[in-house]
This record gives sequence, C-alpha cells and structure tokens, in this order.
Amino acid sequence: MPILVIFAVAGLIYLLQDRIYKRFWNVNLHADVEFEDHFIYEGEDTYLRETLSNGKILPLPWVYVKFQINRNGKVGHYRSDLFSIRFYQKIRRRIPFHPETRGIYTIRGIDLISNNLFITRKFVQTLQDAATMVVYPKLIDVEEFQIPFQKMMGDIITKRYMIEDPYMFKGIRDYQSYDSFKSINFKASARAGKWLVNVHDYTIQQKVTILLNMDRANQYYDLRLYENSIRMAASMANAYEQEGIPVSLWSNGKDVITRESIELEEGCGLGHLHTLFENLARMEISLEVEDFGPSLKRAAEDPDPNSMYLFISPFFGKDCVRNYEELQRMHPSSMWILPVVLSDLSDPDFKGGQLADTLPNVFLWKVD
Repeated sequence: MPILVIFAVAGLIYLLQDRIYKRFWNVNLHADVEFEDHFIYEGEDTYLRETLSNGKILPLPWVYVKFQINRNGKVGHYRSDLFSIRFYQKIRRRIPFHPETRGIYTIRGIDLISNNLFITRKFVQTLQDAATMVVYPKLIDVEEFQIPFQKMMGDIITKRYMIEDPYMFKGIRDYQSYDSFKSINFKASARAGKWLVNVHDYTIQQKVTILLNMDRANQYYDLRLYENSIRMAASMANAYEQEGIPVSLWSNGKDVITRESIELEEGCGLGHLHTLFENLARMEISLEVEDFGPSLKRAAEDPDPNSMYLFISPFFGKDCVRNYEELQRMHPSSMWILPVVLSDLSDPDFKGGQLADTLPNVFLWKVD
C-alpha cells in the first residue's frame, strides 16, 4: 500500500510540474543577442552580448539560446548556449567573435528551448530579434604602396599650389614629403616637436574617382585578387580623405542587398568615408556583374581637368585595356593598379607584366 501511495504522489508531482512548466516556462522570459560594435574592420575582434532574463518565480534549470549569424545573407556561424537561470534573475554573457571577412553580419531570430524538470517534454519559442554589424574591408598601409599614391598626390598637390588661396586658412597637419617649405608653421612645429604645415582651402578642388572593376575572365577566378582590390579601393579612399580630397566610387560589383551595381557620388568627410566603406562591405563578389566598359568610357568623356581617376582591376581583357588607353589619353594622370599573385610575376608570358611595360601608369601589386 505505501508503494502505491508513493507512485501516486510521484505521478501527481510529475503531472503538476509538467503542466506548470508547459504553461509558464516562457512567461517573462526574455533573451537578447547583439553585436558589441556597429562596425569594425576586417581582421579585428569584437564581442557578442547575450542576455537572458527570467522575471517570474519559476526557475528554469535548462534553457538553450540558439541563433545563427549570417554574412551577406548566408549562414556563417551557429551558436547554442546553455543557461540555468533562477527566478527573477538576469544573466549576461560576453562572447568573443572573430568575423572571417568583410560583409554585413546579421542575427535574425533567437530560439529559446527548455524542458520540464524531468526533461520529458521540450518547449520551443522563437523571438523575432535582429542585430546588424558591418565589417569594413581591411585597410592597407599606403606606405607599403607608395608609387601610385605619391604620384597621384604629387599631381594633385602641383595643381593645387597653382590655385591655393593663402587667405583661406583651414588648419594644421603633419608635414609630408611633397609639402612646400613655405607652408611650414614654425611656431606650431616648435611647440609640437615635429614639422607641421598650414592647410589652406583652394579656389578649385581636385577630386578623385576610384574605378573598381569586378569583371572576371571566367568562373574560375582567384578570389584573393578581388578581395584585395576591394581593400585597395577602401585604403586609397581613406588616404585621399585624410588629405581632404573628395572621392567618388564607381564599380560594377553588386550590392548584396539591392543587387545593383555600386556607385557613390563624390564627397568628403568622415561620414562619406564610412558610407563608402559600407558600400564596399556590402559588395558580393559571387554575383554576376555587368561590363565595366561603359564606366571607363564615361570617365574618358569627362571634360573636367580637375578630375583624376584611379582604376583598380585584376581583369585585363582587350576591351578593358582599350578603354583604359582612351581614359589615359583624356586624363593622363589616370592610374591602373593591377593586383597579381606571385606566380604571375614569375611567369615571363604573363600579359599583365607586358601591360605594365607598355602602358603608362600601370602598377603591378603583389597580393598574398
């Protein structure tokens, strides 16, 4: 008789706890996952902030928080974290996260999974939460790639000095090798212990357009060349921005969200630069692109003598070369940065090397 009573009591306890957990397990149960940073640069580390709060008297010995982290709409990471949370408790966790490459990272939807005390029934709830982080392209140190940057900067500075307005003082910055001796601010240099120069506004503003070509010869392309082309575009834009030069971006690379080619009008300032970086982060190389020839022709037809063009392209088909030659005739200061791998440089029949020997302002850039 006592055994039957024990079984009856046990059965009653089981049914009672099962009904209680089934009805109340997710009452006042909240979860949130967010990125600690709104944006970072490729190669940097960040953290995820994960929060689970239980605002009721019922404890939950087992709660799984599951979510996916997508990059450019594709699943890149999957996490499942186990919590044991008491009544009226909030738990916060800071989880290291290292995004592998540039792009738009999103968290959409969090699954909460729990059980009753005897783990005989599973309960599931999906929270429609969302978080986004932008990973900008990695910036390359332009000191490691001085020739085209300094050459283009030399052309810009030469033209600027011809039209600089000495009465429009803009600020002070560090001395650069291309600065004139007369622009040095000796008082500010003495106080700072380094050479500083005065910066003036100009009656006519030089501007640079970055032409980023994502054309591919076929479906078997070297991804390294195209990723590094994007990094170079971001790095050169950053370098020009530091000099106060307005920059625009034309590319046939497709935006992963809009599925349209990317084009950003000229602008200057930190906000414009971050917009450019985000556009490059959203570029999805795997998408089909349109011929970049019309953009090169459009640049060649630009009559503005203050326009300068930087062409970045790992692709060098016949039409591409012909369009660059036309651009060179109309804008002799135009440059072509052609990223290559080590095996290309060691190949005597590599056509890119022949282009660098025959065409003006074509610079080969070895990428890892």
